[in-house]
Amino acid sequence: MKRYDDKENWDVLVCGSGPAGLGAAVAAARLGARVLVLESAGQPGGTICAVPFMPVNRLRTEGGIRSDVHEAFVQNLMAVSPFAAYPGPEDRINGDGFCPHPEYAELAIYRMLDEAGITLRLFSPVMDAEVENGRVCAVIAREKRGLVRYRAKIFLDATGDGDLAAAAGCRFSEGKDEEPTDTSVRLQIVPEADTSGESREPIHMPITLGFSLLGVDCPRFLEWLSQHGADFREMLARADEQGLYVAAWYGFNHGTVPGVIGVNNGAWLHQKLTSNGLDSADLTAARRAGLRVAADLVTILRENRVPGAENCALDRAGSILGVRDTRRIVGEYVLTFADSQSSREFPDTIARKYGAIDANQLFIGTMDSGFAYPYRSLVPQDVDGLLLAGRCASATFLGHSAGKSMGNMMALGCAAGAAAALCAAQDIKPRALDAALLRETLQEKLGAKLS
Repeated sequence: MKRYDDKENWDVLVCGSGPAGLGAAVAAARLGARVLVLESAGQPGGTICAVPFMPVNRLRTEGGIRSDVHEAFVQNLMAVSPFAAYPGPEDRINGDGFCPHPEYAELAIYRMLDEAGITLRLFSPVMDAEVENGRVCAVIAREKRGLVRYRAKIFLDATGDGDLAAAAGCRFSEGKDEEPTDTSVRLQIVPEADTSGESREPIHMPITLGFSLLGVDCPRFLEWLSQHGADFREMLARADEQGLYVAAWYGFNHGTVPGVIGVNNGAWLHQKLTSNGLDSADLTAARRAGLRVAADLVTILRENRVPGAENCALDRAGSILGVRDTRRIVGEYVLTFADSQSSREFPDTIARKYGAIDANQLFIGTMDSGFAYPYRSLVPQDVDGLLLAGRCASATFLGHSAGKSMGNMMALGCAAGAAAALCAAQDIKPRALDAALLRETLQEKLGAKLS
């Protein structure tokens, strides 16, 4: 395969364009860095643009601006079309967010990146990293033309799966660990599927596929659902006994156009909890099962003549799977379940996470909504020239699951992007960056709320 060298001189290179990657790229660019974003998929935004009408939670804080970066996305979303989004649900897990139309959200992202002067390259999955003297100096992306080497001063892994960090040789952990939990918080442990014979494999949150239905009288259907939850659950139990593919739970969000409803879900009830988002066989099985969940929900709703959904049909399935946990890179600090409970403050707090603990099908629990997140969890132990953001950042299984909403991931990205820009300007390693300067920059130049 042919090899190419990119000739541009980038200050910051961000791998991944989901909420964390977008936050990182815009923050770095607003501080004057020349930014390149490499995205493996054929569209930016990750789940924002890949899953119909998925709530993008915690974009604001109690109705106020969370950061200038978050607000840039919100304002571009509102400007692109009156059908682009509407305010999302409000509860202890969700809140202060929006349910966007995926294509309008994609247009909003292009607008936001253009305004910031950011260069985006889609269809560019990271394949490898070059490390010299313990520092990442280049990434190798596989494009249709061949393998392309991209160089930058500072690199940022926002791939979700920690692809860049793993390629660079960083240590990582996977799956549910044995971290002790405080029973006083009344953590609910959801019954697990049978994992007999698989005890040596890590347990992961189930992999899901979001989708949307059309031909739905949304107000009528949602009203019926609010009053007949027990009937709906019995309906699903019968369908499962009949061999239809039923999800562990369903979340419904009406679309931005009449007759369309988005469906989030907890994955097929019988998916193996050892299914690994890094394994192509498991991903293939999850995609097939997810599509059956979507098609069979239509059958269930139509055959039971559920009010408002008697004539529904499958509209579309998400273009990517909902993988909730894979690699968690070992950083200078590992965020824990205890941190989410104790209201602990750090000298290097650079973001806060809001919401609840939501480890799909494994744990649902309370946390100190708005708990502090330290810069050190964005800095990998093993290599220099690299920062982490999003779900691959340094945390335990429940530390990651606490407040994993997309708005929270954007906040981590914002901090990582600001740090990357400061390191590039000063020509220093991320672990040498003055956390006080980073905090001041986030608050004064990017409008971030850190308290």
